[in-house]
Amino acid sequence: MRKGKILIILIFLLFSLSLTGCLNKEEEKNETKISYISWMDYESGVQKGIREGRPILVDFYADWCGPCRMMDEITYEDQKVIEEIMEKFVPVKVDVSEEKDIAYQYNVYSIPTIVYLDENGNEVYRTIGYRSVSQFLRDMNEALSRMS
Repeated sequence: MRKGKILIILIFLLFSLSLTGCLNKEEEKNETKISYISWMDYESGVQKGIREGRPILVDFYADWCGPCRMMDEITYEDQKVIEEIMEKFVPVKVDVSEEKDIAYQYNVYSIPTIVYLDENGNEVYRTIGYRSVSQFLRDMNEALSRMS
């Protein structure tokens, strides 16, 4: 009877140790995930996109804009959105209150406006207004399809 209890305890311990190894591997995978969007200023971002031959995503916003804040707090905090932006675009933010000339250059009169530029800096697609996570993911795919 005692040997049976010891065997059960040993099996339990071995099982627990194997689970710990799996959990540590899962934690390692999570550590390599990108956890935020590394926004760039307009000049640096566009130059980087053109230099590296990558599409550019330009978010026109203002601190006082409620839908813009919602984009920052909801859409841009979604892990899938973060990964897709960082993998497929050079992300740029333009504060229309501070950089009016760039907003005028792109005919931005309502915010948030997201302008998608190809690898040469040419506009291929834009959206105006708040975009949910699912809408934003569709928008990125639509913009990329127009660049092909």
